Amino acid sequence: MKDDKDFDGLEKKVSFADQYTLRGRFMRPVDTSAILKHLMWQEFSLSRIIAGWIIAIPTYDQKLQLGRHAYLHNRNVKFLRERIVELPGGLNDNEWIPSYVREAFDRLFTASSPNAFFISYLFVLKRLHEQYDELLLKLDPVLNAPTVDQIKLNLVERDTELNWVVNQTFFTDAESEELALQAQNWEKYAVRVWSVFAGFNNHDMSSEIPWPIHPVQEAAGPMPEEARLEDKFQRFEVKRGQTAYTDPEMSVLSDSVKQMIYIYATEFTAGESLACVYYSVEQMPLAFYFDLARHMWDEFRHSRMGMRRLEQLGYTIDQFKWPTGPGLQLAKNHFTEIYSSLTMIGEACGFKKKRKSAEAFWKFGDVLSAITVEFDLSDERSHVDFGTKWGPELYKREGIIVTHQEMAEQARLRRLNEFDAVSPEDKEKLAKNFPAFCSLHTSELNYHKY
Repeated sequence: MKDDKDFDGLEKKVSFADQYTLRGRFMRPVDTSAILKHLMWQEFSLSRIIAGWIIAIPTYDQKLQLGRHAYLHNRNVKFLRERIVELPGGLNDNEWIPSYVREAFDRLFTASSPNAFFISYLFVLKRLHEQYDELLLKLDPVLNAPTVDQIKLNLVERDTELNWVVNQTFFTDAESEELALQAQNWEKYAVRVWSVFAGFNNHDMSSEIPWPIHPVQEAAGPMPEEARLEDKFQRFEVKRGQTAYTDPEMSVLSDSVKQMIYIYATEFTAGESLACVYYSVEQMPLAFYFDLARHMWDEFRHSRMGMRRLEQLGYTIDQFKWPTGPGLQLAKNHFTEIYSSLTMIGEACGFKKKRKSAEAFWKFGDVLSAITVEFDLSDERSHVDFGTKWGPELYKREGIIVTHQEMAEQARLRRLNEFDAVSPEDKEKLAKNFPAFCSLHTSELNYHKY
């Protein structure tokens, strides 16, 4: 972070409404930094709120695409931050979303239905694009060329992203006049919230911000009590102490190496778990959210990889049963355990099985399935590294100091406590014996049958 005293007393806070009238249309570096921060916190808030809504959206395809969008908005945060830290004012490691930004986005996205969420998403997306366009017109193309370059990176996916969101809103008000009226009223409310938000710097800071009354009594999201999933997915409730993916009721492929493809298809639940963590955890370094957003999107992408391959092989969703993702209470009370268990057990224990699956697919001549596994293996190595780095930091927030080895052993012990048939003495030994633990936690596939 650059100290302002090195820049002859440049002011830290710039009114977004008045910055250009002070100096004509020309912006000093500190002005640029302030505007980029304002955009960055909006992108970050939008990214996190999308993650919270993924749990509330029942439609599988929308879940997965929103996982991609949460990642893209997070990537925009990363691009903006790269420029901000080069400018006076910089970015303090302890800085967090300003309260008025948080309040505005909470009001805009605490909605009564997925339809209302998409209306808000489209509305905010347009407002973000307007801000970027206005800023690009005002940036000096020589003096501020590095800022222009970073903003252009943010706009690479702009049209694709906007077109998809527009498509989700086409039929939000088509089913009845009542729904049409609800959609219109919600958009009017969004306009009023944004009007207050956009004029924030003109308000007397000593007085209460005049937010409009929120119209929703019972919100559908973000973060509902239980994760939602469309009815065509038959639910499977994992039994206490059950070895992962061994119940033949889950899958018609349970006695085949192709079970690995089904396992990939189910990884949207891992994406939902990480979405819960991404939405719920606050005040961590931005680098944590950069890694977490990538990890989350990877899990949704893995699910797409598996679902696509199942369909290519001629299988249908109703031939399988599907595990469920976490809801509000689980995420709120156990996000540290969710994260450490996923990275230190779910992913760390899968390498042997996946390598053997890839070898089997190559022997059977199934090139695409083999390469699918190989790409997943590459991703999973990064995910375990993420968990090793950030898991202890999450525990530190709770006042618990652990090494990543201790964190992994604790995660294994929690899992072993679900197995009533294992004695306390054996649980302690198994928690410290990674290969033996993984043999109990997960299962081998029939690599000899295609």
